[in-house]
Amino acid sequence: MTAGRQEHLVPLGDSGWWLWRDVALRSPGFPARLARDLGDERLAEAADACLAGSVTDTAYRAVFAEAEVRLQRLVRATAANPRIREAVTWQNPALVANCLDKAVAGEPRNVRGRQHEKSIVGHLQRYALKNDTIGFFGPVAWARWTDEPGGGFDVSPGDRLLARRTVYFEHWAVEALASKLSEDPDLLPWLAPRVDPVVSVADGLAHRPEGRPIPLTPEQTALLGVCDGVRQVRDLSGELAGPGRPFPSERVLRRTLEELRAHRIVALDLTGPIEARPEVTLRKKLERVGDPAVRDRVTAALDELTDARDRVAASAGDAERLAEAIGHLDAVFTDLTGEAPVRRAGQIYAGRTLLYEDTVRDVEVRLGPAFRTEMAGPLAIMLDSARWLVGRIADNYRDLFTRLYRGWTERNGTMAMPMTRLLGLATPHMHVTRLSSPRLVRSAVAEFQERWRTVLDLRAEDAEAARVDRALADLTARAAERFPPRPPMWATAIHHAPDLMVAAASAEAVERGDYLAVLGELHVSTNTLESRFFVEQHPSPEALCAADAADHGGRRVVLLPPKDWQENSSRTTPPSAMLAPDATYWAVRTPCVEPPGETLKPTDLTVLEEDGELIVRDAAGGSRIPLLEMLSESFSYMTANAFRPFASAGHRPRVTIGNFVMAREAWSFPAADLDWAAVREEKERFLRCRSWRAEHRLPERAFYRSPTEEKPVYVDFTSLALVNALAKTARQSAGIKDAVISLAEMLPDTGDSWLTDADGERYLAEFRVVAVDSSGDQR
Repeated sequence: MTAGRQEHLVPLGDSGWWLWRDVALRSPGFPARLARDLGDERLAEAADACLAGSVTDTAYRAVFAEAEVRLQRLVRATAANPRIREAVTWQNPALVANCLDKAVAGEPRNVRGRQHEKSIVGHLQRYALKNDTIGFFGPVAWARWTDEPGGGFDVSPGDRLLARRTVYFEHWAVEALASKLSEDPDLLPWLAPRVDPVVSVADGLAHRPEGRPIPLTPEQTALLGVCDGVRQVRDLSGELAGPGRPFPSERVLRRTLEELRAHRIVALDLTGPIEARPEVTLRKKLERVGDPAVRDRVTAALDELTDARDRVAASAGDAERLAEAIGHLDAVFTDLTGEAPVRRAGQIYAGRTLLYEDTVRDVEVRLGPAFRTEMAGPLAIMLDSARWLVGRIADNYRDLFTRLYRGWTERNGTMAMPMTRLLGLATPHMHVTRLSSPRLVRSAVAEFQERWRTVLDLRAEDAEAARVDRALADLTARAAERFPPRPPMWATAIHHAPDLMVAAASAEAVERGDYLAVLGELHVSTNTLESRFFVEQHPSPEALCAADAADHGGRRVVLLPPKDWQENSSRTTPPSAMLAPDATYWAVRTPCVEPPGETLKPTDLTVLEEDGELIVRDAAGGSRIPLLEMLSESFSYMTANAFRPFASAGHRPRVTIGNFVMAREAWSFPAADLDWAAVREEKERFLRCRSWRAEHRLPERAFYRSPTEEKPVYVDFTSLALVNALAKTARQSAGIKDAVISLAEMLPDTGDSWLTDADGERYLAEFRVVAVDSSGDQR
């Protein structure tokens, strides 16, 4: 570990792991009490008493009627809450008039009224309980590991909830305007043609990763040699068109450019990479237009769009003004581009609308050595096991690639296999979805789970227990044996990112040791701070990127996502917002970013076997890179969510190592078995749900997952509205083959909220930590 690297790192005890000093703090933008208020203990007590026979059905129904009134009152107040209305306006402006306004007006609890009730309550539980980072209802904050002697856990909220609000364009919005402006024939002389980064030109041929090479004339070859993305068409004409030059006239040169564009060899437009400020890049291109009249016309279009954006940003805090400003922006966008102002309706992380807002919470959090020392032992074991898991997955894929390589070379009689060909054969084995992982990942996870079972010494009777606690001293030796150290197999595998929550009544309680540390997800082989919203909202984005680059030390090889990939995002990943100049880049289709470092051409890459290891050779530059390193971005994408130490089961106890919660108590049920959800009468359905909850000893509050929901959803079994939402999910899931509803206890609970604002309101929160494997220095 070099001195330069240590500046942004702190040691995790003597484990050999290091942590980034900067820790992202994620939290909802609404206080937790709003979700707690959805519960109705009087209704739950009456239902339980009815089930026990201590009150009559008539008495229960009377309490139920009162509960309906209370629920309507709460829903009406929620729908009228100015901050709720502002949040909903950002996400779905039409919902304000079509849903919230109707609830405020006091609509009856008929079928449509209950649908609106479900939507309002669903938004509320997300805004108050989910540690999602988006807008003012999911602000970013930053904590920092300190070296202050005796320091433990210090929280200092600022005077305001938010220190900063920033509105950004979604990349696709600016891209649409850029594409439309590019159609203006008056702009053609001022466009700067650029060769597609995946195209290589050699021996009179243009090589693309797919398809046959395209023959080039000498004139086309000469033209491609000067298409650098800087020189404009009129510059190229001045160099290459005219008597004694490759092109007899500017008209012929332009026609040749059009031909090359049709073959997807060059790009001839104003579009740009995915980045935080695409409108700035577009403006710089427009300012290079030499004709003042044309320049004024096209920049006026961009000005109109950015002015509309600024009008939206100026509407912060006023839902009505915000709705009007968004409507104005939508109209301006459609007028300028001819396109709809929304896309991919219903998808999360899809960048559906033209803008998004990111914010920074006004709080200072310092995490001292005492707290870090308490975390070190159990967290180091988690990280050791994550390193082993990534290594086992790497072994599986190394064997697969070797088989594919040897099979192909035997069939084709050559030892040099095109890299793109191997990738094509391997792609079916690397496909990952929200609900499934590739077979080679699943087999590694199964072995991982068995090893964890032996480390924890879990027995059949433990499955019936609510709690299983293990002492750190009893686990250390077994964990070291079952998860022996091994060097990271690729550069990004030095990073793992655990999400840590702290269940405590206050920061002072943490200082006293009265807390539980709860492991959420552990993202393996991944630096989750690479998302653009983290980088953009950091006090020093340059320092954050420099920390990542220092960890990799120039070893990272980045397979850039194609520009047309639907997984791309303006604010999350992919693509990474931490692309270093000393990294190596390559792509198989037109990439979504402009790499800042050396870029390899895919058609120049061949795979060879040397001493039993597959190596990728670059014919143009002569570099030789291990195959696993070449595909490291794909491996990190596949393995990021593979940390699952426990196999699915009907019941799993809470597993703790001292005050470190490795896993929350959890339950799984076939969706078809939730027969209470199919009961039509609401009063009887709530009664049956209470009976089901008691039978399975479920907590009052939990989060559940289902095939019909992208993310976990909150349920409070005392809440009529939330029980109705769970029932609807169960009914929808019951029609899906082998559908399972899984629940996990809510931990931290709403009372375990140490994060406060200046008014004393409490918020749930999680720390997103970056861990660095020091053994990566010896690779």
